[in-house]
Amino acid sequence: MISFMLFTFEIFASSISIDDYKYSFYFYLDIIATLSIISDVDVLLDFVAVIFGMSVSTESVDALPGILHIENALN
Repeated sequence: MISFMLFTFEIFASSISIDDYKYSFYFYLDIIATLSIISDVDVLLDFVAVIFGMSVSTESVDALPGILHIENALN
């Protein structure tokens, strides 16, 4: 969470202090990289899931590792 906030602050600070940064290739690259942190931080991922009406990350899937038998999958 701290890294997400620091990267967001870095984008704003660079936009203000560097003349050619805003709307450049590196500006958009930094935005994409900062948004990719959302998938790593559970609090942010849960917030996005609630906004879009998806299930939150606290739910789990009951799956066993091994070979899938088609007969069992159809029943």
